[in-house]
Amino acid sequence: MPRVLTLDKSLSVLESVFACKDGIGTRALALQLDLNVATAHNIARTFCVRGYLRQDPQTKAFHPGIRLMLLGRHPSYIRSLTLSAAAIIDDVARTLNESVLLASMDHGRVINLKYTPSRQALRVHESEDMSDHSYATAVGKVLLASMNEHELDAYLLKTPLQRFTPRTFCDPQRLKDELKKVQLQGYAQTRDEFSEGLSAVAIPVRDPWKTVVAAIGASAPTVRLQRASQIEDILRPLQKAAADIEQQWQENQLPRKKTPPKTKNASPVRAK
Repeated sequence: MPRVLTLDKSLSVLESVFACKDGIGTRALALQLDLNVATAHNIARTFCVRGYLRQDPQTKAFHPGIRLMLLGRHPSYIRSLTLSAAAIIDDVARTLNESVLLASMDHGRVINLKYTPSRQALRVHESEDMSDHSYATAVGKVLLASMNEHELDAYLLKTPLQRFTPRTFCDPQRLKDELKKVQLQGYAQTRDEFSEGLSAVAIPVRDPWKTVVAAIGASAPTVRLQRASQIEDILRPLQKAAADIEQQWQENQLPRKKTPPKTKNASPVRAK
């Protein structure tokens, strides 16, 4: 039992550090987890030695380490995202009767994880790898908007902005302004940007630590997705689907609430 408790404490320390984007110090960590300060420090330092955490030499705050990052980018994580969200994507596609797509960013590439086409005769078809035109798609804009400035500059350096239609964002600064708008309003929209007559809307999907890890979007011929009311009718089911996916990831990835351990050698009380 002591080994199990130690492992539980260690994992709690790891998860708490990962949840703090600005890092967390030993005392705050101990207070948050109701641990002895020395215990919290020893666990965190052990993770630092193994490369799972790192400690800032000036602030002494703990941050996620490179080894933890590498484990998090294991090739199977994309398959896990897809399997857990597949049924939800199919369900919202049936509800909307439009094509619905779940996409994620993998090493700078925008990947189609799950695509369910509309049952209507006039519908949209999506490619597997959207990297070279992601800036002209709604899901791509959501994912690009989640990048920091350095990551976005690296993407723009590697990805020439081609003009697919007169409405395509080909100027880097204009695209950056568009992505800031996406961040503020919480969703992305395209109208005839990648292909004439094709429009889409998309919203972010976040992991249990509130980091954007995917985007869910619906695409349709522009005639069915151009008025504000039409966009609103698409956004509401997408928001529910994103919330359902996030809830599923929350339940699967975060530890369940602890239940009090049973008392050893306890015997039932008999009525006299």
